[in-house]
Amino acid sequence: MAESPGMLALVTVLQFAEDLTDRQAADAVRGRIDWKYGLGLALDDPGFDFTVLSKFRAQVAAHGREERALEVLLARLGELGLVKPGGKQRAGSTHVLGAVRN
Repeated sequence: MAESPGMLALVTVLQFAEDLTDRQAADAVRGRIDWKYGLGLALDDPGFDFTVLSKFRAQVAAHGREERALEVLLARLGELGLVKPGGKQRAGSTHVLGAVRN
C-alpha cells in the first residue's frame, strides 16, 4: 500500500524533532500511540517499512519539491495558529514543538 505524501512529510518532521533514524521513526509509527494519534492512524495500523522514508525524501529532492513541502507545512501551522506571518519564527521554539507533539 502506498503511503500518503502528507503523512510521510509529517513523519519526517516528527523524525527530525525527535532526532530519530528512519528505522526508529518507522518503529514509532508502528508502536507509539502518540504518533498514531498525531498521524490519524488506527491503533492497529501496521505502519510501513523504514526504507519508505528515504525513498520519499529522495523523490522530494529529485523533483525539487522541498520548498513546496515547507510552504504547505507552514500554511497548515499558520491555520492552526502556531506560526504568524511577518515575524521571526524559530522552528525549534518550545511552544511550537510542544504544540506539534500534542
